Amino acid sequence: MTKVADDALRTAVTDLMPLASEIFDDIRTASLDDEGVTRPAWSEQDQAAADILLMAARAEGLATRQDAIGNAYADLEGSDPTAPAILSGSHLDSVARGGNFDGLAGAVAAVIALAAVRRTGIVPGCRLTAMGTRCEESVWYGIAYVGARLAVGAMERSEFDNLVRLDSKHSIADHMADQGLRVDEIWQGDPIVTATNTKAFLELHIEQGPLLVEQDAPLAVATAIRGNLRHGDGVCHGAYQHSAATPRRLRQDTVLAVTELLGRLEALWHEIEDSDDPSAVFTVGKLFTDPDHHALTKVPGECHFSLNFGSTEQHTLDRARDAIAALTEDIARRRNVRFVLGDAVGSSPTPLDLALRAKLHDNADRRAIPCQEFATVGHDASIFARAGIPAAVLLVRNADGSHNPDEKMAMADFEQGVQVLAATMVELAGS
Repeated sequence: MTKVADDALRTAVTDLMPLASEIFDDIRTASLDDEGVTRPAWSEQDQAAADILLMAARAEGLATRQDAIGNAYADLEGSDPTAPAILSGSHLDSVARGGNFDGLAGAVAAVIALAAVRRTGIVPGCRLTAMGTRCEESVWYGIAYVGARLAVGAMERSEFDNLVRLDSKHSIADHMADQGLRVDEIWQGDPIVTATNTKAFLELHIEQGPLLVEQDAPLAVATAIRGNLRHGDGVCHGAYQHSAATPRRLRQDTVLAVTELLGRLEALWHEIEDSDDPSAVFTVGKLFTDPDHHALTKVPGECHFSLNFGSTEQHTLDRARDAIAALTEDIARRRNVRFVLGDAVGSSPTPLDLALRAKLHDNADRRAIPCQEFATVGHDASIFARAGIPAAVLLVRNADGSHNPDEKMAMADFEQGVQVLAATMVELAGS
């Protein structure tokens, strides 16, 4: 790309920021909840997000379409219609009472990037496509990345047919049919996105931790997507006993058993993080006793909890799995309790493409935009990478965390992210 074209692209991105703000505002209004926004997967709210995004794309002269899954696309054709496309985007759904930028920032960024390229008159060597995926969040059907998995052909019909939305108790097929989608067409023909028809996938996403705020940088390039090992509904069974009458040697105290387990797993986390894997994380998202039975004067006979290890290294997840098995056996024997963890679920770590990461860094450097590098959490990019499509993730600073109403992505940071995204897409497409 010549300097003249690059300068024109920068100007076009800046000029399109009011449109980006308008899209964010309109979609926020369409999905307002008591707190924050709620866009369930395959609902009126996330369909409204798709409609608003595609309407803005059409107004900028981009071709638009939706597939049988409901994923939304905007296209800018290139000089070679047979060449594999450059794809960019993220998800349209949100968690319940979440923030407006999680996922949506990437879908909007992709549309703005394409609109900027079109405004400059640059003709890319291949098609550029912006994508808004459905159902990235696992809160709706118990699994993540459903729209992306269906797009790349990574979900069998039998798995799909067993999915039920956790809040409504209606099947995924029912919710999709309610949105007028042609469910039976999903498995007809080849997958929509393949390693043959797609050269690269780039995902802009808000950072969902505090690192960019801590490091005072607007952007980061993700090194890898953490895999995870999860037990979502662990239970420790013991016995309810009188708190003043039962000596320690005879107690079957589930709370102390579980807290010992958690303390020893935290110590393992520290050991792993301080030695060979700084990407390791450990979370206990649920920890409670039964309110119908617990009391100040009872030894607790039941305690519920969850375990969630994450890492970019599979050997860390394997080590955590082995430790959980050994520790629960040891603690159960000594404390005369019983642990029931259920089946472990999770995903494998996903490395991200080195060449794409380098291009994102180079375009940030050319614009004198500070850009860090560290691992990230699960995103749609992992599905495209596993499908054999080179993938990368560009993170944008976001104060006050994510999956809550307080997400605070500054539009100035978003603009810098779109500048880097648009330039990288053009470079990858060639001329």
